[in-house]
Amino acid sequence: MKNHEAWLALNAADLPARTTLDLLDHFGSPGAVISAGLPEVYRVCRLTGPEAGRFARAKERDYARDIETLARLGARIVTIHDDEYPANLRQIYDPPPMLFVRGRLEPVDERAIAVVGTRRATAYGRMATETLARGLAARRITVVSGLAVGADAAAHRGALAAGGRTIGVLACGIDVPYPRDTMELREKMVTRGAVISEFPLGTPARQGRFRIRNRLISGLALGVLVTEAPERSGALLTANLAANQGRQVFAVPGSVNSQFSRGTHALLRDGARLVESVDDILDEVAFPEVSAPSPAPEAEEKRQERPEGPPLSVDERELLRALSLQQRHMDEIIEQCRMTSSRASAGLLMLELKGLVRRLPGNMYMRVR
Repeated sequence: MKNHEAWLALNAADLPARTTLDLLDHFGSPGAVISAGLPEVYRVCRLTGPEAGRFARAKERDYARDIETLARLGARIVTIHDDEYPANLRQIYDPPPMLFVRGRLEPVDERAIAVVGTRRATAYGRMATETLARGLAARRITVVSGLAVGADAAAHRGALAAGGRTIGVLACGIDVPYPRDTMELREKMVTRGAVISEFPLGTPARQGRFRIRNRLISGLALGVLVTEAPERSGALLTANLAANQGRQVFAVPGSVNSQFSRGTHALLRDGARLVESVDDILDEVAFPEVSAPSPAPEAEEKRQERPEGPPLSVDERELLRALSLQQRHMDEIIEQCRMTSSRASAGLLMLELKGLVRRLPGNMYMRVR
């Protein structure tokens, strides 16, 4: 069996990552592991019945079709023995022995922040997520997320809008079109970052696999930012994994009346760092110095063509100073700026037309940039 086929076979056995790493340490190579008999494997790791069955079947499979699928997708295998393997991911207790990768993993990806949140993100949550991800990417920080609908998709879009790098981590095989709503986004990411999976080809997305996937999202990054999450959310699981991996946890505050901010408020009570701007993250994380790639040509052209900002009236500047990524009600803004309702409404409308402010349901406003 050739080396890449041996890696595919070892991956197809679908053993826990730590078990596979122990086998590799003992036998020295994937080929030696696959060639070993079950009694030899048992002396190293006590496999369960299902694990032993998968291991036996993986030894007998033909992997020609898998190799064809990878070629068709433009995907490849990156193993823990390769230089391209992410440095941050090597540091966790149970890194995946191999990854399926579309796109490229770069040294600059060591400067990464995971941005996650609920699939049912509100307008405020999507805007805050996209704005913060765009700000991180503009500072040459790679944005990592899970390619789910809602907050994850907003994070990837924000990074791409800034011409930055973003990595999506799948809870299914890299050849599985899930979720379908983000397939177009996935293709864009391949050209400016990477889409990765540790699961065997053809693996469907099921509940238990999201937890396995989430340890990669946090493991790839130096910190995890949760932008919006209810009390029970996969984003909170990712935050807990990050804390266990020694990563910094950040959270964006929201409305006390929103069920989708209860999870982030719980994180803040438990010691997560409060984030209202990208600077709050930059102040807490020691990012390594690595050579960063230049922005995508189209993003650089747009940046050069875009003026520094639209001219603002005195009222507009005052209103803009009163706003941040945290949504505020119109009455609070009027009280702080000491304006009449008509003056504030006119100023906020102009700021919205200039792309600096977003109006949200319930007469709430937030700053876009």
